[in-house]
Amino acid sequence: MKKKSIITNLEIFGTILFLSASSYNICDEAIGSNMFHTTIEQEQNIDDLEDYVLQGLCKVDDKYLISAYDSSHNNESILYILDDDLNTYTKKRLNTFSHVGGVTYDPDHEIVWVTDVEGTITGYDKNEIFKFGGLVNSKYSNIYVGDELDNIFGECSVAYITYYDNKLYVGNYNFKNNTIIKEYDVLDNGMIDTSKYREIKSAGFIQGITFYEDNDHKKYLIVSSSYGKHFDSTLRIFEFNTMKLVKEIKTREMMEEIIVDDDKLITVYESNAKIYKKKKKGTDIIISNMNKILTNE
Repeated sequence: MKKKSIITNLEIFGTILFLSASSYNICDEAIGSNMFHTTIEQEQNIDDLEDYVLQGLCKVDDKYLISAYDSSHNNESILYILDDDLNTYTKKRLNTFSHVGGVTYDPDHEIVWVTDVEGTITGYDKNEIFKFGGLVNSKYSNIYVGDELDNIFGECSVAYITYYDNKLYVGNYNFKNNTIIKEYDVLDNGMIDTSKYREIKSAGFIQGITFYEDNDHKKYLIVSSSYGKHFDSTLRIFEFNTMKLVKEIKTREMMEEIIVDDDKLITVYESNAKIYKKKKKGTDIIISNMNKILTNE
């Protein structure tokens, strides 16, 4: 098939996918939807992405990690290690060519977890990531958590991963009615108990989740959703205990994984990747004020 035909078919597929998503009613009724730009405090870019596509995000001590895959499939997936102001970075190679859609840090056991291939996750010792050298050796390799985590193509795939309160959360990228977030207990050695988990149903097309506890100790689950370069992304904020939708906010297209760091919400976007051929340069990382996100109308 000619290149032009392939691109045309992809564009058509993207439109069909969006229409299908609408028929699944992925967008719950918006409550207090506001202008995302009013909450932004800082925007940051990675200077030279080359063929890499940004995906996951987490904080490790005073550093940030962003996972990325090589869209040319010629090189291993990597972790960008950014300093605390998100300006300078180094790169570490992972022993995988996976999509690495999510990365998270368990500070209690000093393990960095990354989503891997075919429904698996891989754990890395924090010290392995920060020691000298280009390739990171894993501590726990290809742990299978893929049951029920089918993506929109019917393939078993873990799209994101988050650690919170001694539990590990993984989930899939699918329509609303087929979206599952799985909650695993973390054992004393830092591994998870794969024999049992709790299921949480949430919005569709999830790219990442994070948790936030306010001054009144109310816990929120924040969900990042996006579906292509032609449509706005969406932040959805739920009361965690009841999964009641509190707020829905439209953001820039192609938002990926998110984290809350103190009172900041940090969001990562893949729209600057070379494969998407964006004419106007976008932003890789946005830091927003969490309190403004919750209180702005």
